[in-house]
Amino acid sequence: MTEKPITVFQHLHLRGKTATAMRSGILAQVGGSWRHDAEREEDLKQHLGDDDVIVLVRSAFDDVDESALVLWQEPDGYKVSNIVPRNVGELCIDKYNAILRDFVAQVAEPASRAGGFGVELTSPNQTLEDWLDAEPAAALRRFSRLANKSTGAAHPMDRERWYAFLIAAHRASKRLDSDQLARWLVEVEAWSAGRAQDLAIDYEFALGLLEQYDQSHT
Repeated sequence: MTEKPITVFQHLHLRGKTATAMRSGILAQVGGSWRHDAEREEDLKQHLGDDDVIVLVRSAFDDVDESALVLWQEPDGYKVSNIVPRNVGELCIDKYNAILRDFVAQVAEPASRAGGFGVELTSPNQTLEDWLDAEPAAALRRFSRLANKSTGAAHPMDRERWYAFLIAAHRASKRLDSDQLARWLVEVEAWSAGRAQDLAIDYEFALGLLEQYDQSHT
């Protein structure tokens, strides 16, 4: 059975050139619906030390609020660290991604073609395999699909399968966070929001406990 993917916030990294060269190339492409907010940029730089930051503003479009996009310096380029709307508290996933993709199309990709750096945009859709190794992913599906969804991990057999997942997740190289777990349980496996949140809290506590146990026995 093919699972439906979950819509997530996309991440953007620009890699391959010095910060000075990339800054110049990015700002050279800014125009039209994008503008450079130098004043806000200077305010942020006061708290950054030697790291650079670029602040660009996208004017409102369709039903998306005017928003500031912040590019934060990394050792090999920049990443988009946040997108902050002007008039609302926060952007939903779809609107955040719409602004990010617009920035890629209008600014980042033209700048990369001119400047020779890379544009890495993650997918807006992810599955459990993007977050977990094969063994814990299989253990989580086994627990979810055999569990009594009204009681969570209360039944002894459900609890045994839940513990098997927790141990596999603890040993794995990839690990989903508690929010991702709750979203997967609700959106893919049809758990109630309340029960999914309970399991997510238990998951976070259990992995913290297992990590502490390992540290105390090394």
